Amino acid sequence: MESMKEICSRIELQKEVREIILAMEENRELFQREEEIRKLTEAEHWRKARADLKEAMGADPRGLKILYCMIKAAVISWEKYQEQGIEGKIFDDTMKCFTRFVEEHKASYGVYGFDRDFWTGRQLSLQLFRLGELEYEKVEEENGERYISIHIPSDAVLDPEKIKESLSSAKAFFEKKDPSWDNIPYKCCSWLLSPALKELLGANSRILKFQEMFTVEEVYKDSREFMEWVFKRKDLPLEELPEKTTLQKNMKAHLLSGGWVGEGMGCLKTEY
Repeated sequence: MESMKEICSRIELQKEVREIILAMEENRELFQREEEIRKLTEAEHWRKARADLKEAMGADPRGLKILYCMIKAAVISWEKYQEQGIEGKIFDDTMKCFTRFVEEHKASYGVYGFDRDFWTGRQLSLQLFRLGELEYEKVEEENGERYISIHIPSDAVLDPEKIKESLSSAKAFFEKKDPSWDNIPYKCCSWLLSPALKELLGANSRILKFQEMFTVEEVYKDSREFMEWVFKRKDLPLEELPEKTTLQKNMKAHLLSGGWVGEGMGCLKTEY
C-alpha cells in the first residue's frame, strides 16, 4: 500500500502543505474517522462522508484538515485504481487536482489553502478522471440520462490537437473500463462556451475554437463561475477586477457596460 507521504510526492503537493498534512498523520488521534475517510472513495457515499467529517473536525479556516482526510482517502483510491487495472499516470494526473486547487487558493488569497472539497469526491470515488488536457466525469441523472461531463482544468492547454488527443484517449478509456459508457454523449457546461465570448475574443482564439467543437444547447446568463477562473475571485466589485490580461481588460469593460458572460451547456459534435 502506498503511504500518504508517497501520495503527496506523486501529486507534487507543495512542500509547505505536505509538511502540515504529514504532521497531521503523525498525530492520528486527532482524526480517528477511518470509516468516513473510506466512504470518500465511494460514489454513493462521499458527499455525506465529507459533511460528517467537516462537522466532526470543526473549525478549518484554510481547509487543510479536510485536505488531510482527502489525501488519506487517495491512498484507498490508488488501491482501487490498481484493482481496476488503471494506469498510475492517470491516477497521478487526476489527483494532482489537489495540488492545483491549493495553488489556485494561494493565487486568490495569498496563502496556501483548500476550498474545493465539495468537488474532489468525484476524483476520489473514481467518477472523474483526467486524460490529457481535460477531465471526464461519468454522470447518471435521476431520470436515467447518462453522459460524460467534460471539465476544463485551469492548466489545460486548449490547443485543438491536444484537445482531440484527450477526447480520443477518453473514448478509448471508457470503452475499455466499462463498454456500457461507450457511444454516449459528451457534454460540457462552462463559461468557455458562453456566446458572449465571441464579442471579447479574436477569431483565432483557442477558446473560440474549443467552442466550435460543441453545439450549445442552453445558456445561463446569471452564472458567475467565470469570475473565479478569469479574475481568480468571485467576491470583488467590478471596479476592482484586475486587468492583467487582454481577456480580463475586455471582460471587465464588457461587464461595467452592463454586459453578461454567464456560461453555456453544450454537447460535443459527433465528428469529434
